[in-house]
Amino acid sequence: MAIARVATEYVFSDFLLKEQSDSVYKGVRLELATDKLVCFIAVGLPLLFISLAFAQEVSVGSQITCFPPTNFTLRQAAYVDSFCWAEVEHHPTENGADSAPLHLHKFFPYILLLVAILMYIPALFWRFTAAPSLSSDLSFIMEELDRCYNRAIRLAKKETKTTDASTSCFKYPLVEQYLKTKRSSWALAAKYLLCRVLTFLTLLLACFYLTYYIFWVSPSDQFSCNLRRGVLNESVVPDAVQCKLVAVGVFRLLSCMNLVVYLLLVPAVVYAAFQPACQHQRAQFLRPYHLLPAFGHVLDLQPTTRRYDDLSIYLLFLEENLSELKSYKCLQVLELLSEGGEGALDTMCLLRTLGQVRTDMVDRKQAQTVKGNAEKEISEIKDATSVLLDDGVQTEKSCSCVKDVRHRVV
Repeated sequence: MAIARVATEYVFSDFLLKEQSDSVYKGVRLELATDKLVCFIAVGLPLLFISLAFAQEVSVGSQITCFPPTNFTLRQAAYVDSFCWAEVEHHPTENGADSAPLHLHKFFPYILLLVAILMYIPALFWRFTAAPSLSSDLSFIMEELDRCYNRAIRLAKKETKTTDASTSCFKYPLVEQYLKTKRSSWALAAKYLLCRVLTFLTLLLACFYLTYYIFWVSPSDQFSCNLRRGVLNESVVPDAVQCKLVAVGVFRLLSCMNLVVYLLLVPAVVYAAFQPACQHQRAQFLRPYHLLPAFGHVLDLQPTTRRYDDLSIYLLFLEENLSELKSYKCLQVLELLSEGGEGALDTMCLLRTLGQVRTDMVDRKQAQTVKGNAEKEISEIKDATSVLLDDGVQTEKSCSCVKDVRHRVV
């Protein structure tokens, strides 16, 4: 009986998950995949185009080329290029009205840098205002879900010892009640929606600017530069020279590419903004925990109406971090076993069956401790048996000696 009891404890203790510490869930994702993808593209693409623009400037040289008079030397021609680049202004059209501002060509890389910074502001706001509290809450919820699974394993272990095992300590659904309290709060949902709205508005603003640059600014890449200013205010210097901005074609191509990508990101941002409203209907990923005694009303988290509250945000991020839940993987197996059975199966029976499966997620230290105790008890039993056998041999020898003495006396 002692060996059977030790073996039973070893089987269940071997399958128990490790008790989580405060720093176990280091891989918790605090950004959704859609939001991270949008942020990565919306911020990284302008930075890539900035590097291409500066690479073009390094490879080509001067961003402007002017047609100076024939009597100008090379140094005077270079001075004219630099002078006109610094004095980029509105060039007059045929009717004398001002056209698109040419200085937008000059500051095009820096405007892209500003767009990248604006795109990253919502991610920074989320990281510093909502991510800390979300991280602690998700760690607590995931830890309690794993503990619910561990308690169910202990309950199954207890039922193997006695038939009247009490389940009162397992009945209070702590995780479920904690998630229900998030229905009446909207702070986290408001921050999430604010970040998506900021990203959407920034995308629209960037699209408007790129459209304006492509159709109204980029066609104008030539202008007349007035030279009679300052030291060049002499009669031998012509009134103006014709100049051309050589990088406008490259800037226009980069603007078209950036505009197309940003227009494709707009539906993704809209989808991410309305995704929490549909998350209550998608809370089916918690169905495996319905099999546990301490988590028996999962369907109560799914109201018939769509809600945009903190509960929807927590369910959204909890589904994003299912890979961090060790108990979820085990309960998926448990759910498949319960659904694949021909008749009604007992959950505790399934837990006991599942507990005998070796996985790489077990607590090896605890298993080694229990195994060491079992081997120690077995060795003690062997020692006791050997002692008894030795005593029996000595007793037999004593009896034979007594018989020999009696025989000699007789």
